Amino acid sequence: MGVCMDIGRCVLISVIIPTLNEEQVIPAALQSLRACEGECEIIVADGGSTDNTIAVARCCPGVTHVPYRQGRGAQMNAGAGAARGDILLFLHADTLLPRCAFQHITAAMTDPAVAGGCFHLSFDFPSYWLKAFALVARINHILFTYGDQGLFMTARTFKDIGGYKDIPLMEDVEIQKRLRPLGRFVKIGPPVITSARRFVRRGIIRQQMLNTVLVGLYHLRLAPSRLKRFYA
Repeated sequence: MGVCMDIGRCVLISVIIPTLNEEQVIPAALQSLRACEGECEIIVADGGSTDNTIAVARCCPGVTHVPYRQGRGAQMNAGAGAARGDILLFLHADTLLPRCAFQHITAAMTDPAVAGGCFHLSFDFPSYWLKAFALVARINHILFTYGDQGLFMTARTFKDIGGYKDIPLMEDVEIQKRLRPLGRFVKIGPPVITSARRFVRRGIIRQQMLNTVLVGLYHLRLAPSRLKRFYA
């Protein structure tokens, strides 16, 4: 059974997690989903992991494994194709949901004017720079909305807009270009907690600057295939 909406109808939320060699972080993500209030369908769309990601996912009861070729947009499309839910939530493997996430999503989607949304952002590493970055990510604009904030929309809307584009980078930004014109886009709290591993590895300020530059260049129509060279 899914989460009950205010109008009395129960809906099922399908959580789609794209993975590629995420054995270190996927256990915590799955545990956070199990701790959420309300039930959900969990789909791990894997892009060919060579570590223990799939074995870990299969140890979690009720997880559906969808193998696919590498590419986050393509993997999320494959996961959505296998989903049974009324609402689709796309969650990065290194991102943890708050316990009340499903109630907040369902409440938001009861408004017919809402096309979709995501969560506020926080990080698992203490840093004033990351706190500032998380505050900026609360701005409800496509320039300040990222895939690790947990994008959600109805399955019908996802199908109507054609799903994710199969591009090597910026798939989360590109899909918003088609989603946002359909209605209100909401950002809800409490925040998800996402890993700061890339920031810590590259340097917090350097990674923030890189993210900003890449998004800006994408909006200036630089091809995602070229942007990927700087992000890898």
